[in-house]
Amino acid sequence: MNRNKLRFTRHRLKNGVILLVSENQSLPLVSMSAFVLAGSDQNTLDQPGTAALTARLLDEGTRSYTVHEIAQMVESSGGSLSTFSERELSGVSLLSKPHDLLTMLDLLAEMLMDPVFPEDRFQLEREKVLGCLEAMEDDPQIIAANRFNHRIYQGTPLQYPILGTRKSIQGLRVRDLQRLHRLRYAPQNTILVIVGAMETQRTIEDVEGRFSTWKNPDFERIEISGFQKQLEPHLDEYFMDKEQLTIYMGHLGVRRNNPDYHALQIMDVVLGGGPGFTSRIPRKLRDEQGLAYSTYSDISGSAGMYPGMFVAFVGTSPQNRETALRSLCQEIKNLVENGISAEELQTAQEFLTGSFVFDFQSNVNVARFLLTTEVFQLGDDYVEKYPHLIEMVDREEVGRVARKYLDTLNCTTVVVGPTGGRREDNQSIL
Repeated sequence: MNRNKLRFTRHRLKNGVILLVSENQSLPLVSMSAFVLAGSDQNTLDQPGTAALTARLLDEGTRSYTVHEIAQMVESSGGSLSTFSERELSGVSLLSKPHDLLTMLDLLAEMLMDPVFPEDRFQLEREKVLGCLEAMEDDPQIIAANRFNHRIYQGTPLQYPILGTRKSIQGLRVRDLQRLHRLRYAPQNTILVIVGAMETQRTIEDVEGRFSTWKNPDFERIEISGFQKQLEPHLDEYFMDKEQLTIYMGHLGVRRNNPDYHALQIMDVVLGGGPGFTSRIPRKLRDEQGLAYSTYSDISGSAGMYPGMFVAFVGTSPQNRETALRSLCQEIKNLVENGISAEELQTAQEFLTGSFVFDFQSNVNVARFLLTTEVFQLGDDYVEKYPHLIEMVDREEVGRVARKYLDTLNCTTVVVGPTGGRREDNQSIL
């Protein structure tokens, strides 16, 4: 899809459901995505993982369809079905052929409004989640990321992995999922995005016929506040008998609606988020100094409804630990103190505007893009504006945001691997 020709219609149902429809007749497929603003942010502090397990059960049985009937409906249509849960979102994605659109809309409405959370399927999914959590404990990079998040978001539901912890998952019951669904799944908290080979006005009418009766007087949202950057450094070491050290370093980041977002995107490409030799940290630490197996940095990628994180990652050998950390900090300081060159600015701008087209390679990607424009009120013309917003950023602005948002002194540093700590001192957050 040509990004300059992306068109969509926004329609709000009387009950609050937001519908975004983008007609694209180039492929005989229709993508339907229901995004509910109920991710791990909507868990209570004592029950992490509830939102994720709730989402996993949406397609395991509804008022009208058993799990086997749901599977048969999707299989016979030649489509696909998946559920998901993230930091700020949960929901369902369906892919179908145009002539199955009405059937899939019926199914989507059932899964959102009337899941029944069968006990046997709940037990099965809970065991799967516990298996995933157990597997995560053998992955140094996942452990490091989880411990980093735990520190950055301490005191909020975001401090825990999206899947939760072993203790919380073991303690969950069907009634806990039913309660989260009753309180968080509501028309006024839902965005439907339909992209593909269908007729826009008729699709709006079909959605109205299936979703307009949805009501939820019990709806409530948890509003997380009080995010603050740390005022002192913190070191967390976790021993694992591995050959490589995994290091995460950083601090609280920014929200997606931050006015400096596009300048931060350019900063990311220059510092550690760009491809090949365009980014300083991978070029210096990995390619020139041989200090890292892999490395990157990023602040804009995790920005959302809540502040994301600035994180710099290094995978290195134990003997290179201090040298790698010093070099990592030095590259960040150099950017803060000296800014970027005109050549770096141009390369980053060309990379961002050139890769922007990949947001429109599939109907699913278009759906995500439309969701972003809706949630963050970017405007109907954001697809046309984006290249200009990137091209308007100058070197001074990148230097300013680097000085404002990057801090190498008051950071959380998580080191996982053959550290100086002892195995018996380890405390798992899972």
